[in-house]
Amino acid sequence: MEPLLKAENVTVIYNEGKSNEFTALNNISLEVFPQEYIIFFGPSGSGKSTMLYTLLGLQSPSKGAVYIKGQDSSKLSEIEKTKTTSRFFGIVFQNFNLIYSLNVFENIMLPQVFVDVSLKERREKATTLMERFGIASRARDLPNNLSGGQQQRVAISRSLINDPQILLADEPVGNLDSESAKVVMHTISEINRKDKKTIILVTHDASYLPYADRIFYFKDAKLERMEKNDHPVILADETLDLVAGGGKAPQLSPHDELERLAHIHKSLSVPELKAWLLTQYLVEEMTTEQVERLEKNMETLLGGTLTLGDFYAVLHLPFTQGGVGLYRATANKYCLKMKEILDTVADFKIASKGNHKKRLELVHLLRRFVLSEYHSDLTHSQISRLEKAIIARVNLEVTSHEFMELLRRPIIEGGAHLRESTARHLAEKLDIILAEIQKYEDS
Repeated sequence: MEPLLKAENVTVIYNEGKSNEFTALNNISLEVFPQEYIIFFGPSGSGKSTMLYTLLGLQSPSKGAVYIKGQDSSKLSEIEKTKTTSRFFGIVFQNFNLIYSLNVFENIMLPQVFVDVSLKERREKATTLMERFGIASRARDLPNNLSGGQQQRVAISRSLINDPQILLADEPVGNLDSESAKVVMHTISEINRKDKKTIILVTHDASYLPYADRIFYFKDAKLERMEKNDHPVILADETLDLVAGGGKAPQLSPHDELERLAHIHKSLSVPELKAWLLTQYLVEEMTTEQVERLEKNMETLLGGTLTLGDFYAVLHLPFTQGGVGLYRATANKYCLKMKEILDTVADFKIASKGNHKKRLELVHLLRRFVLSEYHSDLTHSQISRLEKAIIARVNLEVTSHEFMELLRRPIIEGGAHLRESTARHLAEKLDIILAEIQKYEDS
């Protein structure tokens, strides 16, 4: 099968030959085939978005070539390039990129202006797309009057109106709340599955990796590796109903959730996964090299062959001498957090073997742990709901996502009425404990 897109030894260099020269892509080759769901994955600044825009033609390679259905894109005239791009690609951005002086209907129709389509046909196509994606009732509204999720559905409709072969999505849910993000990701999956469109998704969120046919891992301007997913997860309609509250999610034990993480990060062992999970919780602004070194030492600490004192020494030791190179105060803060986590796990071992009273102490212990960095006052009702949610999570009656939803839901609906960002952070903290406890339960 011939590829739709092909990059051959592509290098992109900004300010070449100057003192501030910067290599954004370094000798990358890849192919994209019809109807694939592709993900470009990597941290911020790894080159994944630059690769996307180079394939699209918005960025010219300094070296190498990009082929669209076998044709070297650099050989196309500007008029030919514009026609090819508008017909071949649809693109969805993180920031929506809608024109805020035009209404929804006009935004969706806009790309048709550049392909000489009659006004009647434009209107028909736009109406069909609005009805499909549930925004027909907002046709005459300006984008500022829409929610983020609705704006992104307008952007998706606009990207499809020229019936492109490839949909490019650059961090399309980065500015959305969790529920809107699920709707948008379901829509993208449906476009791939039902419309047979090729998808190239750029993301730094590992939770979306199971949906791809192939994943290209970017790091430091290089393509590190490509992994094929032999059994991609189908984000079916039932899943969308489920996350909207229409059903009960399957119960996952800590072991099952580590297995899910292992599916996402196939190259990592379970000890490495635990270290990765804790590192993501701890790190703020670090270089990639510092994060990697922190992960390795975290794994050693969790394995019991490194003391907290030694861990602190490694964190504070200069990077050139084999350490992580953190300031003394930052290293101390990380060690205190790790001590809190390890002490909580140790207390869990004691309480989990005790009677009903000890189990209640465990719930209070976990509540204190997840709230240790939360400085706002909670009402008695909120604390009660939080403890009920913790009991359900510890007993594996709810998943991590359901636990977060219980924290976020209003009091009148049985929740703790916390902000979504707070609920997510607390859920992540509890997951850290549950993942580490699994080592104790398996031993």
